[in-house]
Amino acid sequence: MREKFNIKKASLIRRIAISVCIMIAVFLCEYFGVFMVIDNYIFDVAYMQLNHVDLPISIIAIDDKTTNDEDGGSLGRYETWSRKYYADLLEKIITEDSQPAMVVFDVVFTGRNELHPEEDKRFADIIDKYGKCIMGVRLKFDESIVEEENGVKRLDTSSIEAVSPLYPELENANMIKAFTNNTMVYDKYIRTFIPYFDTPEYKGDFLAYAAYKFYCKEKGIDYVDLYEDNKPKQLRFSYSERPEQFGEIVSFADVISGVVDYRSFRDKIVFVGGYRNGFQDDFFAPVDRNHTMYGVEVHANIMEALYDGAYQVDANRVLLGIIYGLIAGIVFFILCFITLPLGAIIVAVLALANILLGKILYQNGLVIDQFSYLISLILSYIAMVAHHYLKERAAKKKVSDAFKMYVAPEIVKEVAGQGDFVLNLGGRNKDIAVLFIDIRGFTTMSENLSPEEVVNILNEYFAVVTDAVFKNKGTIDKFIGDACMAVFNSPFDLDDYVYRAVHTGWDILQSGQTLQNTLMEKYGRTINFGIGVNCGEAVIGNIGCEFRMDYTAIGDTVNTSSRLESNAKAGQLLISEEVLRRLDGRIDVEEIGAIPLKGKSKSIMVYNVIGIKEEEDE
Repeated sequence: MREKFNIKKASLIRRIAISVCIMIAVFLCEYFGVFMVIDNYIFDVAYMQLNHVDLPISIIAIDDKTTNDEDGGSLGRYETWSRKYYADLLEKIITEDSQPAMVVFDVVFTGRNELHPEEDKRFADIIDKYGKCIMGVRLKFDESIVEEENGVKRLDTSSIEAVSPLYPELENANMIKAFTNNTMVYDKYIRTFIPYFDTPEYKGDFLAYAAYKFYCKEKGIDYVDLYEDNKPKQLRFSYSERPEQFGEIVSFADVISGVVDYRSFRDKIVFVGGYRNGFQDDFFAPVDRNHTMYGVEVHANIMEALYDGAYQVDANRVLLGIIYGLIAGIVFFILCFITLPLGAIIVAVLALANILLGKILYQNGLVIDQFSYLISLILSYIAMVAHHYLKERAAKKKVSDAFKMYVAPEIVKEVAGQGDFVLNLGGRNKDIAVLFIDIRGFTTMSENLSPEEVVNILNEYFAVVTDAVFKNKGTIDKFIGDACMAVFNSPFDLDDYVYRAVHTGWDILQSGQTLQNTLMEKYGRTINFGIGVNCGEAVIGNIGCEFRMDYTAIGDTVNTSSRLESNAKAGQLLISEEVLRRLDGRIDVEEIGAIPLKGKSKSIMVYNVIGIKEEEDE
């Protein structure tokens, strides 16, 4: 009982140790963001969904049509523009009939145009008079992307080195300045933004956040104040449209030329920005991995996300790592005690539950990583399969090792390889050879020896017998006190089994003298034994009941072999006439004659084996 308890305790400790290792591994993977790229892909595919555009946003695009000299509607190369075109644009769209709710410029106006200073002033005056413009500025970072101790990258909110100033007249105009910088942090896709900066070098809002707040104030709508502390969070956001599909997009050139009805901008949120590759203001968006999205569209999407509340924060990695680690460790520990199919169901349910939970949390503003959790469940299940496999293998090894005590190892190996041997109650007739061996004068000898010496002598004797039986691929059927019964061609088919049975008896006799000398040296006693071998049909099978059975052979063939052994004198190997008939010419015998056997009505001819002809392959 104590040994059994110790084995269970050791197994329990091993499972706990593996569970703890899994916990630590999962925590570290989550903490260091090992699967961040995969997690973001899962976020894009499983969570992110396009929202409807609720805000009345129009985008005036400075596109190829606007800046292509070969096009009749072009305003010329962008590099040669004065602020005249921007002033003209505002004059056309902010009339009484077409006045927008606000105009947001995703264009940075730095430096005075010395060739056309009057246009600079005209543009600034129009903005000052209108008072509903948000102008973009660029921040210069000392080191915009920093890597934290756990390897996670983020936008450093305290490394602003400078702000690109607007030209003086515009700087003093009645308008709102907001920074346009947005950086790919996790990979090459834009998923995040920082709503504001509050540092000694700069204090101001992100362009989309500033536009969102201004619009809400104009319309009397409550807005979400993201100024919670001096360390602004990096927020994720959900897109509302794919590239080049956001709301109403019109060409800057068409607005200037009057092709577009100015009244269409009434009460609209108008974004003005670059819409061509040459501006280097296009980014990959996770909603369409094959096309880039221009920066002005990104700002429009972020403003819509702020308005809809479709923005999220990342869950704390330390807390998430602890939770995922605990779940993974506990799951593995539980899996060790259940079946593989049930374990697969539990893992699938837990994986699906976390995906659904992630979806719910995402819709409520929180993003949790998925892959470290999913991979931990998968690895826990794989570990469970490995654990069950090793457990089964150990159990099979125990059975195999036990089986090898009865059957030759070669036979065990062959049966294990087939894997189709099933033991059931019942029997069948089969031709076999049976060998019996017994010690002569054992009772008298044992009376003069201690129990320990008797057991030791028996062990030495049975070791010789077993070695000979297994050498000839026989099966130990049973030990009966100081006697032993071995069968050949049962339970598995065996070639030349009658010869192998006789050869086994002969091998035991040859080893007898060595055994006698060993026992005499150790215990001052020696033993002699008689052997009987018979062959013929017998009933073989499992005898007993469902919970306790004995695989054996019964019948006249077995009884005759036992009688032959009981009639054998010390050092004799007696065989029946049937054995001689089958092995004629392969063994040398001397005739004993017909002798009566107990339980048989007729005497049978008996022969003593005095020599055996070795086969070439033996």
